Amino acid sequence: MKRKLASGLGALSLGAGAVLASPGAVQAAAYPTCNAQKVVSASGSLFTYQPYYTGTGSRNCQMSQGAQSNAVYALQIAIDTCYRDISRDGIFGPETRRAVRAVQDAADVGVDGVYGPVTRKAMKWPLYKGGSGSVHGCVRLGV
Repeated sequence: MKRKLASGLGALSLGAGAVLASPGAVQAAAYPTCNAQKVVSASGSLFTYQPYYTGTGSRNCQMSQGAQSNAVYALQIAIDTCYRDISRDGIFGPETRRAVRAVQDAADVGVDGVYGPVTRKAMKWPLYKGGSGSVHGCVRLGV
């Protein structure tokens, strides 16, 4: 009886560990929240603006409902320009979450409504040409 109980408790603790270390939880903890936007060169004189985290300078960051920053604004501009009409207010609310889910679905990546590196690499971004301010198409940068 004691062996069965110990075996059952061991399996239970292993199962709990698996839940605590699930991929979603690890990914969420692995990336800081994007808090600004930066210019990213695409090719020649073409560039775009993408969210990044100022603490490290990395574009490997994430945003979800409740975030408010220039990073959210850059994401909203990209979605509004390359996918569908959404508000450009810098607030990651329900409308932005739905739009991110639609982008993720269109890009055939995991659909969770959270912007992160996988979504960044899969989505299209508007391209600008130095000084013109006009959009020269939308492309997947893949990086």
